[in-house]
Amino acid sequence: MRRPKGFTLLELLVALFVAAVMFAIGYAGLAQVAANRVQILQAQRDLGELQRVVRVLSNDLSQLDPRPIRDELGRSVSPALSASPGTPSPLAFTRSGRAGASAHTRSSLQRIEYSLENGAVVRMTWSALDRAQGTQAARRVLIRGVRKLQFRFLDGRGEWTDIWPQYQPTEGAAAGTLRSRPRAIEFTLESETQGVIRRLIEVPG
Repeated sequence: MRRPKGFTLLELLVALFVAAVMFAIGYAGLAQVAANRVQILQAQRDLGELQRVVRVLSNDLSQLDPRPIRDELGRSVSPALSASPGTPSPLAFTRSGRAGASAHTRSSLQRIEYSLENGAVVRMTWSALDRAQGTQAARRVLIRGVRKLQFRFLDGRGEWTDIWPQYQPTEGAAAGTLRSRPRAIEFTLESETQGVIRRLIEVPG
């Protein structure tokens, strides 16, 4: 009598065991690939946000304009560039070359303020320099997860300072004090994911 062809129960169990092991290894590999892909995409997003905030800061600071502004009541004048570390608005300045300005636009100037709020770099803009009382700023969060945002200014004597103007203008201050600008501005941004970024911007004029 011929022996029936086929697999024994033991052979089937061994085959199933080997297949299960191979599937487990393959699943672990696929899971690792998926996890790596998520991490890579997140790193790309973080890097893109950092590149964007550095580009926006650099463009803003490279187009400083010496135009001072008046407060909402028109009683006092703020310098064209004002930097006070440790305050709610550590950096405020007038910028030229406003995007979208045309021949029908009153001015290409705009007032900009930067602040660090709960780890987020916030950029606030006003299209009207001498704004009326109650005027609201356009707020934009450029990046989150920032530990530090600092500015330094190179004065005419070649010395660095983190306050500008170096001598706070009083009522009736000379126009030169209100319109003064540094020779260069350095900003340092420390990101939780990308580390420390430092840029030096030359101020024209």
